[in-house]
Amino acid sequence: MARLTDEQRELILADYHTGQYTNRELAKKYDTSHVTIGKMVKEIDPKYKEIVTTQVAINRDLEDASYQEVTSINNEVTKLTKYTNLVNRIQEKALDKADTMLDQIDTPMDLKLIVDSVDKASITLKVNARHAPKTDINNNNNQQNNEQKVIKVEYS
Repeated sequence: MARLTDEQRELILADYHTGQYTNRELAKKYDTSHVTIGKMVKEIDPKYKEIVTTQVAINRDLEDASYQEVTSINNEVTKLTKYTNLVNRIQEKALDKADTMLDQIDTPMDLKLIVDSVDKASITLKVNARHAPKTDINNNNNQQNNEQKVIKVEYS
């Protein structure tokens, strides 16, 4: 058995992370010993085992779907993944910028503009939904104010 190349090691780990292979199966597939595989994956849990299981379930659900339906679903998933990654990168940059700005500005207005822009972009791109509509907050505030008025009236 020859020494494993870096590429072979990456392939072995990629296969291992699917959670679908035993060490012996990987050893046979890559023509190495199960001891070598065991050393490579020691104290590592398969990262993508649940994702593989979920993907199989999704594929089964789409088994009767037409090619056009599957293509449409895949296009939407690709688009939303792209937008989610974009918003996440912008949020990271905004947080870094905010950290820098906190030491450099007297007014937090610039920081608020950045945060609001990222928030609006994530909602527009349908990456994040607003957690609580503003109307709910206003209704809660009005309800609390009315309760306080009632309390004040009762004690007057």
